[in-house]
Amino acid sequence: MESLHASASINLKELKRLYTGNELFTFQNIGNSDANDEAVVIYLNPLVDEKRLNQLIIRKMNMDLRENSGPVGEVILDSLHTLGDVTILVEIEEIINHIADANFVLIIDGHVEAYAMKLPGFETRAIDEPQVELNIRGPREAFTEDLQKNLGMVLRRIKSPQLKAKSFVIGKDSQTKVMLLYLADRTDSQVLNELRQRMDAIQLDVLSDSMQIEEWIQDSTFSPFPQLLNTERPDRVVTAMNRGKIVIMTDGTPNALIAPSTFFEMLHPSEDQFERFYFANFLRIIRLITLIVSLIGPSFYIALTTFHLEMIPTPLLMTFLSAKAGIPFPTFIEALIMEVAFEVLREASMRLPRIMGQSVSIVGALIIGEAAVQSGIVSRPMVIVVAMTGIASFTIPYYSTAIALRLLRFPLMFLTALTGMFGLSIGMFIVIFHVCSLRFCGVLYLDPIGSEGYKNSIKKIFLPPVRYRARLKRERSELDVPNRQTHYSHAKEWD
Repeated sequence: MESLHASASINLKELKRLYTGNELFTFQNIGNSDANDEAVVIYLNPLVDEKRLNQLIIRKMNMDLRENSGPVGEVILDSLHTLGDVTILVEIEEIINHIADANFVLIIDGHVEAYAMKLPGFETRAIDEPQVELNIRGPREAFTEDLQKNLGMVLRRIKSPQLKAKSFVIGKDSQTKVMLLYLADRTDSQVLNELRQRMDAIQLDVLSDSMQIEEWIQDSTFSPFPQLLNTERPDRVVTAMNRGKIVIMTDGTPNALIAPSTFFEMLHPSEDQFERFYFANFLRIIRLITLIVSLIGPSFYIALTTFHLEMIPTPLLMTFLSAKAGIPFPTFIEALIMEVAFEVLREASMRLPRIMGQSVSIVGALIIGEAAVQSGIVSRPMVIVVAMTGIASFTIPYYSTAIALRLLRFPLMFLTALTGMFGLSIGMFIVIFHVCSLRFCGVLYLDPIGSEGYKNSIKKIFLPPVRYRARLKRERSELDVPNRQTHYSHAKEWD
């Protein structure tokens, strides 16, 4: 790293060289220093509020120079200190990072230090309602792309001094600021140390979204199941920290990552904590049922109608056989055609403008489904099964989990088409075995099921939400997981 020179002209010349070809690089001389660059303000004009800079800051510096006698540098520096918090810089690289972070930098001749002050002038999106995690009861504000706004929404809800924050700068070129938030009295210190080491190990040129962080720090890169919970709701972040979780917030991303996350947390929306626990637990049971339907619905139908006709009641079997008459494809091909068509419609409705998307999905489903049945390509029961499976997948509150179930549905259909219920059983065994083997920083993905037994699992899943949150930390502190250390855990403890 190159240190600053005592000559303001030399420093300015070096910065001009680094920003050659960048017309956004701007500098202004203070007072009558045009000849020798005695004091210079530098900045990138799209990032800085240039109007306030000229009318308030530079104007005040020039006024103080006219009214006060003494060294020019000292007068200007005293004037700057009266305007706000000043950061002292000693290296060229620090100047580059600060002007890229919406600061203006003052260079004074004879000083081996530069002085930076934040003065953002770009527009940011206003706080709005969540677009993905919708709810009926509870707060209706979502994170934005501005990290400071996001931190403010969290700090407004947690006023305890136990709330700790650790900042990281990730991205060689982007220099993106990332914050780690947690409650010190509730967070597992081993998990915290492990996560901080993983964050330090991230090597990226440009960090543009928190998903890149998730890919770097997760244990199982090729698992279809998300191992960190991605949320756009500040209230969910606060609830997670209250339960001993660690939150990762990235500048420029309207989402936060919650770690470590478990499978059952992916099935519980934040709205559950605002409902009576009778209703919340009833809806949780419904989601568990629809999760199973979403995963194995078409596969189960293929197994019954292809290999295990004796399991179907006779009246229902006669209905299936009459509907199947004249269909040229086997049941597996029917299911594959309808599932692919459903996924195409779903993707098209998401990419189209919001006004058109809903119309396309409804009209497309009605027209294509009815036309397929009328033309004898697929049977009516298959349309019903695929429609029920698609609707069941919409009840999964976490989008990444729903995607994982949609992807796993296809290999399960293939295995079932080969050997019937035996293939479906083998496929489900592989999925369950994989989910049981997942960990994040030593915490089981199926925690608490894998570590505390059946009785405590039922309690944790179905206790009233308020009591559930109050008990969780105490129970987790009694937990002894011998395999908590992973390949990241060889470093020393953090101070």
